[in-house]
Amino acid sequence: MSAILYHLQNADPQERTAAIEHASDVLRHGGLVIFPTETVYGIGCDALNADAVENLYRAKKRPYDMPLLLHLYDREQAERASVLDEKARKLLSAFTPGPFSLIVPKKEIIPPIVTSGGNTVGLRFPSDPLFLELAETFGGILAATSANLSGFSSAKNGEAVAELQEIADVILENGECLFSMESTILSMTGKTPKILRQGALPREEIEKVIGICESSV
Repeated sequence: MSAILYHLQNADPQERTAAIEHASDVLRHGGLVIFPTETVYGIGCDALNADAVENLYRAKKRPYDMPLLLHLYDREQAERASVLDEKARKLLSAFTPGPFSLIVPKKEIIPPIVTSGGNTVGLRFPSDPLFLELAETFGGILAATSANLSGFSSAKNGEAVAELQEIADVILENGECLFSMESTILSMTGKTPKILRQGALPREEIEKVIGICESSV
């Protein structure tokens, strides 16, 4: 596999649209696409295509017991894929789109391979404009994780992402990511909300919305 690499930072609108349409078509046919988010670059596929998800695990050399995050562009997708209570909806209203991931119970529509066989799923709403164009053009639900080989640092800029042509079909390169660190992950599946990974969104901001959180970090 060797990706088609689109450099879009200074592309004209026609070039940008053509690249996004090509990447969306690749996703619809089970391929893998690398795209920017406001945190780090991600690599994703059609979440409802179990074969595509398996290809993503293989390409990244990612252990199958490490779930993927759903990368979404609107609340309707979240409602379709997961079970949201009042607190979860309040958090999504406060912090998405943005550098925040929320773990909630999943619905049966999501294949077990996405969640490593578990009953919960992570929701992520990147705010990067290029990602939003891609996600809306694709129209489906994306399963994704950071763009890198498992165990290596996440790609955060154009130079790093250009080195990943062997793990994807298409790369949409758009310069350096805004935060250059991963999203904060919050689980809502226990009695008390718990921060599983401290990232770009501060814990204090989350606690302003839902009160005290536990932390495993």
